[in-house]
Amino acid sequence: MKRAAFLSRLSRLARFAYDERGTIVIMGAIIAVCGIGALAIGVDAITLYFERRKAQGAVDLAAIAAARDIARAEAAAAAAINDNRIPAVQSIVITRGHYTADAATPAALRFTANATPQNAVRVQLANEAPLYFGRGIARRAAYEVRTEATAVSTAEAAFTIGSRLLSLNGGVLNAVLGAALGGNISLNAMDYNNLAGFNVDLFRFADALALKAGGNIGTYDQLAASKVSVGNIIDALVSIAQAAPGTAATQLSLNTLKNQSNANAVKIPAGKLISFGQQGYLALGQGGALSARTSALSILNAAAGIANGANQAEVLANLTLPGLTSVQLGVTVGERPQSSPWIAAGEAGASVYTAQTRIRLIVTAGGSGLLNAAAVTLPIYIDVASAKATLSNVTCGANPATDANVGLAVTPAAVNAWIAQPSTAWQTLSLPPDMRPAALVAVPLLGLSVTGRAQAQITNMAAQNVSFGWSDIANGTAKTVKTRDFTQSLVSGLVDQLVLNVNLGPLSLLTPALVTGAVKATLQPVTPVLDALVNDILTSLGISLGEADVWVNGVRCDGAALVN
Repeated sequence: MKRAAFLSRLSRLARFAYDERGTIVIMGAIIAVCGIGALAIGVDAITLYFERRKAQGAVDLAAIAAARDIARAEAAAAAAINDNRIPAVQSIVITRGHYTADAATPAALRFTANATPQNAVRVQLANEAPLYFGRGIARRAAYEVRTEATAVSTAEAAFTIGSRLLSLNGGVLNAVLGAALGGNISLNAMDYNNLAGFNVDLFRFADALALKAGGNIGTYDQLAASKVSVGNIIDALVSIAQAAPGTAATQLSLNTLKNQSNANAVKIPAGKLISFGQQGYLALGQGGALSARTSALSILNAAAGIANGANQAEVLANLTLPGLTSVQLGVTVGERPQSSPWIAAGEAGASVYTAQTRIRLIVTAGGSGLLNAAAVTLPIYIDVASAKATLSNVTCGANPATDANVGLAVTPAAVNAWIAQPSTAWQTLSLPPDMRPAALVAVPLLGLSVTGRAQAQITNMAAQNVSFGWSDIANGTAKTVKTRDFTQSLVSGLVDQLVLNVNLGPLSLLTPALVTGAVKATLQPVTPVLDALVNDILTSLGISLGEADVWVNGVRCDGAALVN
């Protein structure tokens, strides 16, 4: 009985095991539960994806806004994120730094946090995205989303220091250009005015210069790394003039300068003439985002200065001035510090310098009165150190045409001037001048001699801030930075301060006071002429005593760009 019951139960269990009725329902239920779970996870994953994209878009815009206004980066970034309605913002971290646009540097290393000059901003955003179906699994109501972006400011400016060409004295400029370029240059005042009035765009000039120089030059940086002749520079200016109406006189002046000089044989590093800044990597013909202009005469004068910049003294003798027996002029132009270019196109922190310049004038005048039979020699030495201009900021504002502003920090050159005689080589710019009293009058037959020394100087100068608005930039307005008022009558001031030592000799019937009066009576009438000569020389060399002239030649205000 028991056996039968057991077999019956076993039979029913076997039939149940092999019974497939209702299987689809069970499997359907299991699949439905899994599908609902997958759908829940998918919905949350898609939500998180779109929340991350929304946050990344907002942080990209925040980085661009911050880079456009680095001084107020925090406020600009917060406003951009708030405008995009990013939910549950936990933190916004702003890091200023410097971005180097160098293809040879790995992308991850191009941004250096907290480095100066600051031209880029990194924005890091942390916010929370809500979970809907995944709360039970993740045991949290939201998921943290972290995004970041880095943007670099594209604001640049082109600026120049020196190039003071306000008084075009053909004789002095001919001498200076001739000394640097060789040949016998005899341009007249009309030629110089033609060149001064012809303005060119620097990138268009660079394109033409690369074409004239030839060789394997494909980018502006490659042009800066090459050597070009001053003849190439003149040819490039001629080609630009040929494409402009009403420039026949300018073309003639340029060709005259080339024909009268050895310009083809004089080569200079192009990078000492122009620094192209962030646009240096661009291929030739692609420049122009920064529109910067300057005159043909300024370019040629700068090229001549660079050509003559290897500490070489150029003596221009036999200058004829009224009331003087002879005038010998010596000019020593040094290298610009740190291979500074003449004009720099760059971001905040870029600097340009003038070269250290030493000038000597050995003047001889016929004596008067008691010294009628004697000659009076007046040795004038002027040492002008480098002036410096640094681009401190470029502000574009909402409307660059009215709001753009460029700030320069300008340090005028220190000046030392003497009536004296150097005891070491005056042309050696690496050594400070050691000046001793100079022999002014000598009459050996009477045993009469007069020595003298005078000095004027400007020292202890700090950078002064100069601001250029849009109209200043558009009009090419020069601004002059002065340390303090320095006498325009340099030679007259030196003569007034001249301390004389008189040696009368045993047979002389004169007194020291009479000799001193006669020396100054001889010199004072000719000092206005010498003052005018010094001013012309300094003007032609692009410098002025105790001053620095600066220009902003152009500004680039096309915002900021993402670099990550």
